[in-house]
Amino acid sequence: MLREEFIPWYLQLQQLTQAKRWRSLVVLVGDEHWATQHLDSSLAVYMSASKQNKPCQGLIYGDAVNMRDKLTPVNRKNYRQYLGTEQNIVIFTAHNTANHSASDFDVDAFAALSGTIIAGGVFFLLLTPSQVAAVNQHQSPDYFLQRFLKQLSWEQSSEHCYLISQDAATLPNLASKLIPMNTQISTLENKLCDEQFPVFEKINNLPYGCVTSEQAIAVEAMLKVLNGHRDRPLVLTADRGRGKSSALALAACQMLLHAKQPLNIIITAASKQALKVFFNQVEACLPSANIQATCVEHSNGRIVFLPIDALLKEQPTASIVMVDEAAALPVYLLQQLLEHYHRLIFSTTIHGYEGAGRGFSIKFRSVLKRLMPNWRKMHIHQPIRWASDDPLEKFVFSSCLLNAKLPNYDNLLTEKVSTVVTTECSEQVLILNRQISLSVELVSSTELLQNEALLQQIFAVLVTAHYQTSPSDVKLLLNNNAISLFILKRQNDILGVVMLMREGLVGESLVELVRESQRRLPDQFLPQSLLTHCGIKESFNYSYQRVMRIAIHPQFQGQGLGTYFLSAIEKHAFVQGIDFIGASFAGNASLVKFWQQAGFNIARVGFSKDKASGEHSCVVTKALNVNAKALQQTITAQFYQQFDHWLTDEFKFLPTRLVWQILNANDSLKNLTLSRETEQAVKDFISGQRQFSSCVYGLHQWLLKHCTEQFDVEVLPLLARILQKHSVEHVCQKYTFTGKKVLNQQLINYISAHKH
Repeated sequence: MLREEFIPWYLQLQQLTQAKRWRSLVVLVGDEHWATQHLDSSLAVYMSASKQNKPCQGLIYGDAVNMRDKLTPVNRKNYRQYLGTEQNIVIFTAHNTANHSASDFDVDAFAALSGTIIAGGVFFLLLTPSQVAAVNQHQSPDYFLQRFLKQLSWEQSSEHCYLISQDAATLPNLASKLIPMNTQISTLENKLCDEQFPVFEKINNLPYGCVTSEQAIAVEAMLKVLNGHRDRPLVLTADRGRGKSSALALAACQMLLHAKQPLNIIITAASKQALKVFFNQVEACLPSANIQATCVEHSNGRIVFLPIDALLKEQPTASIVMVDEAAALPVYLLQQLLEHYHRLIFSTTIHGYEGAGRGFSIKFRSVLKRLMPNWRKMHIHQPIRWASDDPLEKFVFSSCLLNAKLPNYDNLLTEKVSTVVTTECSEQVLILNRQISLSVELVSSTELLQNEALLQQIFAVLVTAHYQTSPSDVKLLLNNNAISLFILKRQNDILGVVMLMREGLVGESLVELVRESQRRLPDQFLPQSLLTHCGIKESFNYSYQRVMRIAIHPQFQGQGLGTYFLSAIEKHAFVQGIDFIGASFAGNASLVKFWQQAGFNIARVGFSKDKASGEHSCVVTKALNVNAKALQQTITAQFYQQFDHWLTDEFKFLPTRLVWQILNANDSLKNLTLSRETEQAVKDFISGQRQFSSCVYGLHQWLLKHCTEQFDVEVLPLLARILQKHSVEHVCQKYTFTGKKVLNQQLINYISAHKH
């Protein structure tokens, strides 16, 4: 195919997408020289058609073509910084330049960067002929790419996405021909590359400069946060391209324009770069303001950008705090904002582009409900940057399963399910309960590739249970041979999903590199963590099945299915000769209790908080055979030997409810016999004969043993004061005691009531 043929074709594609407010997906399959020629042609068409001859805003991901002098290069580490920007072109390499492998296809970056393209823009996806040939000839083990190309062929058949191959004789047909192919570029100047909104939206009568009615309603809601009751934060959510950042800017401008007293509006985000749209909108709406890099000065106040860490450290006075792309920030930092500021707006994408979107939906909303129960929410549906039937968005949603819908079932279980696995176990199926026809089935990647409906159902259930689900999980599910996927079924209904990762039994040469901190092995989380964090030198000599995800359909949660499902998975692993089954998760008291009740032991608690969840990670393991049980005892004993010390240092601020839950499962404490001196110290304290400090060791020992008994919420101040050594002032403030005397009496009353 000649380059000369491509130019008029691409020009007509531009014409079509501008008229329909679409964005294009063009897949180029060819060598680097051929691809570069066609990309150069595309940029030339854009520049020729632009009546203002504006520079093309574009990004290039990967190093397959050399166009860094014309477009902004991005990579795996920094692409998220561009999520709030607007681009005309994105060039994306879907293979590793060195070996032309599709395994390097960063689908998270693909999904995220597609959301930066504005109407009339184009996303160029670069593939190699060997990639496509391997898939077409069924020689490629890359099931993700097979499904991706299948999805592309479906879209191409509807003439909405375009695959252009170097050896193709003709170009794809366009969806319609609005202007004859021989029309000169000059006649299209008023039709192409208008980056503003279309005429029907420009002349609307919506207030505040809004483009859609939903955006106007969102601005109204934001103004109420400033002028209404305190402690009623607004959470604004939408898919990408719905005008959330612009709505924030329009609201901030309205606040300044109509302020009755000077305002200090603070906006924060994961990066200043992500607020480019926000500040561009402010500049357009407030032409008289003095706009600097991170501050907008207006006669009625100012708008200031502060990074989240600086905002929490300095805690400046603010009339209102706005958070853009809140899902990209750790939940525990957002919680700290709630604890300090009374007027807050959180705006975010929740459909998966940021990866932490589910964290925001699941974790942060529970925090809001607890701290500010009068919080309000709003979701914007209508796109602004492109039309509602945009083909690029449709393809990204389908190929990355961002549109996977959770099935809704009418026939629910009427009672809790027994956790006993009663019948036969085979390679493919475990029959669990014949009364309600529950079964567990092993699902292969081939089945997922051949059954799109099954894949969508499974992924929809997985998404509900985890706050870090991202498009790359689709690729992981289809491509990783170390993963086993099980589904819990009731006849044809999928009630639960488990993803297992096979780990361990690694060669000594690789293990030695891990020991010497020269290498970290992928897909070896459990043995690697046991070695590097717990000092278990022989950890790689054992086999593991790591529970990466366990998800129960929300309609069936709380009925024992999770424990039931897990017991079946354990039985399957035992039959396969696996030594350990384990998991790693963001720890809270209820989750730790779930795993402990299933017979798992804590091997490790992370010293720092997870950025997405705001919680400490927990690693749990369970020995499945005699060979592993001795090591399991060692792992558990080592953890509890150190945990008591960590409580005054690394875990000083670990949630006290979690501290109790961890200690509750320590069997050695249950059998602990308190010395006569310890017993006497406790008696002396509660009788008032000796002070707290002189009895604290005895109280410490008594409380450790007491933590193995039934939970009483009144024990939490004791954990904070005695085990974690919090100051009197801190404990009084946290648990609302009026002073040291009242706190001391609370300790005496509790111990007296529970001392046997």
